[in-house]
Amino acid sequence: MSILDEIVAHKREEIKTLADVANPPHCTRDFAELFQNTPCLIAELKAASPSEGVIAENFDPEDQTAKYVAGDVNAISVLTDEKYFGGSFAVLRNTRVLTDVPLLCKEFIIDEKQIRVARDCGADMVLLIVKILTDEELLRLKTAIDNLGMAALIEIQNEEELERALKVSPDLLLINNRNLTSFDVDMNTTANLLEGIPATIKAIAASGIKSPSDLENFSPRVDGFLIGTTLMRSDDPAEFLRNCRGTWKKHAA
Repeated sequence: MSILDEIVAHKREEIKTLADVANPPHCTRDFAELFQNTPCLIAELKAASPSEGVIAENFDPEDQTAKYVAGDVNAISVLTDEKYFGGSFAVLRNTRVLTDVPLLCKEFIIDEKQIRVARDCGADMVLLIVKILTDEELLRLKTAIDNLGMAALIEIQNEEELERALKVSPDLLLINNRNLTSFDVDMNTTANLLEGIPATIKAIAASGIKSPSDLENFSPRVDGFLIGTTLMRSDDPAEFLRNCRGTWKKHAA
């Protein structure tokens, strides 16, 4: 069993005891604001990961959020998986209190209950990972996200997953350079998949970004970047984000 299979299996058990929310508030966010200040930079809150182990010894979401906001981040991604990533829905809810910046619930979503809880905690966007869902599940979960006024960020890693994702008419695609089965990173993944993504769909690249200069290796077609581990380990996340924006402005000009 791969780590991903193990995570999903654990998630199925975890969901059984997750308290549901009958009528979470509808999201009224205008998602056009995500891309008004290019590139769209999504900074992530995570304490650990299966590939990196412990990332933040003294995980302080409140302090990290303040640094992200100071760096003029477009959105904040909050890992809500506890066992493998050291997060929780409580971190998501607390982050919502701290900032009005759009929040992404980054979770292994396999059940509509998780979506309702994410919205109740203040999420504006929810990640859907094509690799762990059937076509029917992908459509059903995306519809549940849409119905609550949130945006679905659909994660893909290869051409087959892109083809499946396009069937549900996505607005936002996350191209993960990290293979979730092997956890290997291939920075060519983004370039390989961009050609098949219609211009009407926003494409966000994730994983493998170590420095602001790495953004120069991406096509100007990329609309944004999700950066996690590097920002969590950065001495100055706000400056890192500002440098990313400056680098991209010169590169995409």
